[in-house]
Amino acid sequence: MLYLIPLLVIIVILLTMVWAGFSAAPWLPTFGRDLKSAVELAGIQAGETVYDLGCGDGRFLFSAAKQTHAGQLIGFEISLLPFFIAWTRKLFSPNSARVKIKFKNFYKADFTKVDVVYCFLMPRVMPKLERIIAPQMKPGARLVSYSFKLSGKAPEKVFKQNEKSLPIYLYRF
Repeated sequence: MLYLIPLLVIIVILLTMVWAGFSAAPWLPTFGRDLKSAVELAGIQAGETVYDLGCGDGRFLFSAAKQTHAGQLIGFEISLLPFFIAWTRKLFSPNSARVKIKFKNFYKADFTKVDVVYCFLMPRVMPKLERIIAPQMKPGARLVSYSFKLSGKAPEKVFKQNEKSLPIYLYRF
C-alpha cells in the first residue's frame, strides 16, 4: 500500500506537465548561451517589474537577477517539477531576494504594472497571449519572446547569436 503514495505523486507531476504543455508549452529551458542576450535585449532598468511566463526552472529570472537591478522578478509556472526546481534554486541563489516563483496560471495574471514580460511559449499560444496582454501592457512595456513571434505585431528587434541559434524577439507596447 505504501507504494501508492510515490505512484500518486508521479502521476500528479506528470499530469501537471501535460497540462502545462497543453495550455502553454512543454518544459524546454532557454539555452544557456541565449540567456544573457535575452536579458540584455529586454533592457531591464532598476526597479522594473519583470514577469517570466512559464518560468520552468527559473533560469531567466535568476539570470536577470544577477545581471540587472530589477525591482521584482516574478515567474509563473503550473508544472510541479519545474516549479519545485525553481523554488529550490531560489533557496540557494545569492540573488534571489527579488525573485518570486508562483504556482499560478499566467493567463490570470495582472499585466497592468509589468515593465518586461519574457516568454518561451508555443506558436499556437502566442495569439492568445497577445490578446490577453496587449490591452493591459502600459506604454513602453516590453515583451521578449524566445523563438516564437507574435502574429499581430511587428518586433522592434530580432536577435540571433548565429545562423543555427533560435531568434529572440523584442516587442514594445
